[in-house]
Amino acid sequence: MDVCGVILAGGRSSRMGERKELLPWRGETLIGWLAKNIRAAGMPCLIVSNEPVLLPGEVTELPEVEVVNDLIPSHGPISGIVTAFRVRREEALLVLSCDLPFAEREQLLRLRGYGMQTGGWDALIAQSDGRLQPLFALYHRRTQAVWEEAFLRGEHRLMAALDRMRVEPTPEGLLDRWATYNANTPQEFAAALEEAKKRGYG
Repeated sequence: MDVCGVILAGGRSSRMGERKELLPWRGETLIGWLAKNIRAAGMPCLIVSNEPVLLPGEVTELPEVEVVNDLIPSHGPISGIVTAFRVRREEALLVLSCDLPFAEREQLLRLRGYGMQTGGWDALIAQSDGRLQPLFALYHRRTQAVWEEAFLRGEHRLMAALDRMRVEPTPEGLLDRWATYNANTPQEFAAALEEAKKRGYG
């Protein structure tokens, strides 16, 4: 299955108080680290951003990393997903939010590998503690029409669009329990830094 990794960086980061994707993480920016893990997993990378000019060279100069403007900046993830489907031609998109500090190469490979083994899904979505994480998910090309319809209606709720798809949750234990952890606030980012220390990350 031909897959492109997509990082959605079109939000306002209002709860963080600064741009989440530019937070320092493991010697670089969080978005740079995510892009490198997508590339290390053997996938091209597309970044959908509301302000591409703010992205550092460590990201924009990576091979097979493309940066595009969100169709409607800060309009929500559905806009970013529609943008990605219009720009790319792969069979599926591996969509990630820009605030996933533990979305490592191994976790991305596990999700893609499971998707290739199972088949029959429109959306393969990571779940954590029984909750779906729609911004750590594989979306098949055939879902583009659903996303386009939601976008044209001005729909902001991801779950409303997912109700019109064949959704396959990942089995418990497939992914590291921290893989889907979102750092949306300074407190959540501090917790991520503490977990990184426990793991011996630099």
